[in-house]
Amino acid sequence: MIVLLFLLINNSKFMGQFNQDAIFNLIKEKISPHQSLVQEVSEILDVSMDSAYRRLRGQTPLSFEEAVILARHFSLSIDNIIHDVKDSFPFVYRGITYNVPNLETYYRGILEEFKKAGTPKNTKIYYSTKDIPMFHIFAFPKVAAFRLFFWKKTIYDIPEFKNATFDLEKELNEPIIQLGRQVLMNYIKFPSYEIWSSEVVNSTVNPILYYYESGVISKVSEAKLLLDEIDKFVDHIRKQAEYGTKFLPEIEEPKVMNNFELYYNEVTLSNNTIILESEGKRHAYLVQNAVDFLRTDNADFCERTMAWMNNITRKSVMISSHAEKFRQKFFTNIHREVERARNKIE
Repeated sequence: MIVLLFLLINNSKFMGQFNQDAIFNLIKEKISPHQSLVQEVSEILDVSMDSAYRRLRGQTPLSFEEAVILARHFSLSIDNIIHDVKDSFPFVYRGITYNVPNLETYYRGILEEFKKAGTPKNTKIYYSTKDIPMFHIFAFPKVAAFRLFFWKKTIYDIPEFKNATFDLEKELNEPIIQLGRQVLMNYIKFPSYEIWSSEVVNSTVNPILYYYESGVISKVSEAKLLLDEIDKFVDHIRKQAEYGTKFLPEIEEPKVMNNFELYYNEVTLSNNTIILESEGKRHAYLVQNAVDFLRTDNADFCERTMAWMNNITRKSVMISSHAEKFRQKFFTNIHREVERARNKIE
């Protein structure tokens, strides 16, 4: 990116197209309403407030080095700096490579995303998912340990797991389990609106059955234990939906916070999408390869994605708070899926 930016800024044709205001308009989209643009520019470029004002007014041109510093700091798209590209959006990619330390780095990165999100009072999370949400699974460490093992062995094909069999005790002692717990503790603070399909547990139940049949899970007792834990997980989600509140499993009588709305969509959802809305700004996260994600705060893309999310919500059934009949039906069907797997093991 830096080489390209250098070539563009030093190209006479680009200089004719380049609008310094474009950079600052993009930065305005990145910062929250209570942040001062001139103060941000002053601090990042290490110049006086007066010098920052002159750059904002176009009286002083940005140097190449300053443009690079701002582009790096705010992850700006060169396409959007040069000209208005309606069908091209900048994304930041956060993914897992083929080693365990990177998996831990990934979850530390998610903790950083929560820190940048703002206060729970001014933040909302919209989550459409076809799998058990990555945040919720850490409420039940045994389920989380299996999911992480499955990702390492099958999804990401990490070399040291190629011939590994599942050892629950070993996986429970991995540092990432504690990291995941921290992620969960952050997630339950924020109001969330989640859309689930009836197949949401299949991405965990089916691998358990497959690993048992192929010998990766060598103990019948461990396979049954994992399915029992999924049943507990499902019951806990149902209880949270009943209270309309997110809380930890060990809390028997939670304080009602009204920070959890759960919807059921009968049509199988095609992807996992998250919209984080905080202090007038939106951030879109597109999940791929199980847990990797692409993030953008491009206003146009976020607006389109939010419109899609609202459309899906309208076509879904709310099963939290007072919707007891639909809630009972939804979770009973999920338990039946778990029971079918249990019968194949027994």
